[in-house]
Amino acid sequence: MTDEVNRINYRLRSTFFYRKIKEYKTLSFQSKVAALLPVKHLYSWDNWKNWGIGEDAFAYISNHPELQLIQVFCHPRLIREYSSLLAYYRNIAALPQKAVQYLAKVNLKKIEADEENKYTLTEEKALALCRLFNEHISLIIDSSIESLTAEELYGILLASTGAKIDGSWRNAIGEEAEKIVQRLLIKEAKERNLLAAFIPRKGIKVEGYNPDKIDEQVGNIEDYRGVMLVNQTSILFSSEPDISLLNNQGTTVGVIEVKGGTDPAGALERYGAAKKSFEEALRINPEVKTILIASCITPEVNNRIQNDPIIFVYFNLTEILSEESRIYDQFVQEVFLVIDK
Repeated sequence: MTDEVNRINYRLRSTFFYRKIKEYKTLSFQSKVAALLPVKHLYSWDNWKNWGIGEDAFAYISNHPELQLIQVFCHPRLIREYSSLLAYYRNIAALPQKAVQYLAKVNLKKIEADEENKYTLTEEKALALCRLFNEHISLIIDSSIESLTAEELYGILLASTGAKIDGSWRNAIGEEAEKIVQRLLIKEAKERNLLAAFIPRKGIKVEGYNPDKIDEQVGNIEDYRGVMLVNQTSILFSSEPDISLLNNQGTTVGVIEVKGGTDPAGALERYGAAKKSFEEALRINPEVKTILIASCITPEVNNRIQNDPIIFVYFNLTEILSEESRIYDQFVQEVFLVIDK
């Protein structure tokens, strides 16, 4: 059981980190700031002392051969104009969102997620954030003995993002298990030439399958409600059940519950939650096929699963994560057999 816990933990952790790096758009921060360099002269730094910037740090960056002030220090007017860049300055200051809320009394969660710059910071909040970020950035520059490079600045950005991802990982094992199964099904649908379109969670616009965009779409799987297949069926992502298989009449012909928890003590609870979801699906359609995917199942719970008439078929999550395994082949065969009937 210990070996299985470790295998599933680290496999899911790897995919979780990759997905979150894309979700947080960390890799786009540099290009966003670089896009402002042509107008850097429109930002006055005359009041830098009032913005929490250390004297030595300011002098060092002002004369830096590679870095511009706007790339390193937070300007209060800039973050009022482009609130989506708050995450950039917060990360190079190596500050988590919780620390910012505690020290500056500003909750950044919704503001940082706003890519359309709908939120406008008040002058008071912008100044408080600016001072906080710049104080910490100045400390970093001073501790480097005025040797900070552009590469090191980018390293701080990535390290700060990594710390955030690592912190959120502990509460996201189950969610990541669902996402990875969703991605596996989409990939399999593509391999079988069945993938027709993606169904966005927002609006009614359908995104047709485009081989050139598939990596981006699968990477942003949380933005989609499911996929349409060329045989006029669909796979929908939700909760209770986690995944629904719909035939060409819109009838749910299969449901999948993914329980990726790794605590053996919670195995019975995870089984109970899946069973409850399956019972509801069977109440609506007694012919529906119920598929359970779970990890770290104790012998007692495994015995219950094998003897439970409500569960049509059970797969071990650790085993299906290997696309070369016989269990993976059995899983995808079962799913697409159900949906193709």
